[in-house]
Amino acid sequence: MIGCFGKLPSSADFVSLHGAAEEVCEFDAWLQSSLAAMRHCDDWQALFDALPMCFFTYRARNGNWLLGGLLSSRDASQRRYPFFIFQLLKGEDGTALVNPFTLAELFSTQIKPLLHQVVQGADCAALFERIKALRPLHAQDLDLFRRVHAKFLHDFSFSDVARALHGSWPSFDSANALARLQASWASLHGDVEGGIELPLPAERGLKNPTADLWLTWLTRMSGHPGVPAVSLLADDFMHPRLYCFLSRHTHCAYRLLSGCAEASQHLELLSPLAVAPRLHDYDRPLEHVIDQFVDALDATPV
Repeated sequence: MIGCFGKLPSSADFVSLHGAAEEVCEFDAWLQSSLAAMRHCDDWQALFDALPMCFFTYRARNGNWLLGGLLSSRDASQRRYPFFIFQLLKGEDGTALVNPFTLAELFSTQIKPLLHQVVQGADCAALFERIKALRPLHAQDLDLFRRVHAKFLHDFSFSDVARALHGSWPSFDSANALARLQASWASLHGDVEGGIELPLPAERGLKNPTADLWLTWLTRMSGHPGVPAVSLLADDFMHPRLYCFLSRHTHCAYRLLSGCAEASQHLELLSPLAVAPRLHDYDRPLEHVIDQFVDALDATPV
């Protein structure tokens, strides 16, 4: 199922196509609570309006997934709320969706211009027809892109990823980043009221695979197929980044995106650590580095 929901300048109320689905109602409530928490920031409306497009994954309580894109918008009365186009994927019991961004890359490319057009005032009826014409993902797509993701983890090293990241994030340091990631392990097993910000390369061919790499890493660290529960890929041209929220009960997404979150709500990988980080074999395939990293956590108390 493919649909849309949110506010548009051409309408006085919410616009919806399949927006009454259980999973969409859940995601809407999550967005509303995150937006409400942002209203404590100074100039929150200007901050909200300036946010980049985000591509998202959301795991609903019933185990199904929403994939899609959202953009800051407003209704005819200037009331702010995002507008999003989504696709619903049925979840598989005990199976993590570790490659949503490469899986939905074509879908994201198709909806990106639609989102820009409608928040600038394009006709809703025409939008609905274009959404209805989009092709949903099928089982063979999931199988194909699982293999594409596995090939990426096998063919690329962490050194390859680090070199790509340096273009947008010159301060990225492999040892420091993985030490920061290790330090976040306790949060993966607790009720953290925040999110993890992970850098992405601006290079188009590596941005989505690297986002899926971080999701795979966090899922392996948590040992649970439903973690992270929500992720947002902020598609900033020069500094793309991934925000992962371990629980659906976290309501700081918009505060993180806009840069007004409290320090306790913001875990990230770029700030230097005071202690010497553990070194890994960064030239080995990514799958090996992840295995080595997760194995080392076994001796770390939660």
